[in-house]
Amino acid sequence: MKNPKLAYRLIFFNIIYGLTLVAYPYALMISLFFYGYRESGDHPLLDTIAAILMATYPMGVLFSFVCWAFYHSGKSKWAVATANLFLVWLGAFLIVLLLSDSLF
Repeated sequence: MKNPKLAYRLIFFNIIYGLTLVAYPYALMISLFFYGYRESGDHPLLDTIAAILMATYPMGVLFSFVCWAFYHSGKSKWAVATANLFLVWLGAFLIVLLLSDSLF
């Protein structure tokens, strides 16, 4: 290993983010009930954005595995940035949820 401390961090991030994919199908099915429960016409744009973020969630987790290519090429900052790419989806989803709650 070139940088064992960084490698252990990347392994930790990838394991945690990969475990979230186990519960993803269940969360996706439950989110369909969530969108069906809400009154129609409240905030269709925010609901659409939340649905798109929820549907594309696995892409962020799978793209975060690219961190190993940067790690092996010696670009440690890019490796950490791509390993945490999943947090972009999480942050965007939380912002949409907070906005939809504050507009009610």
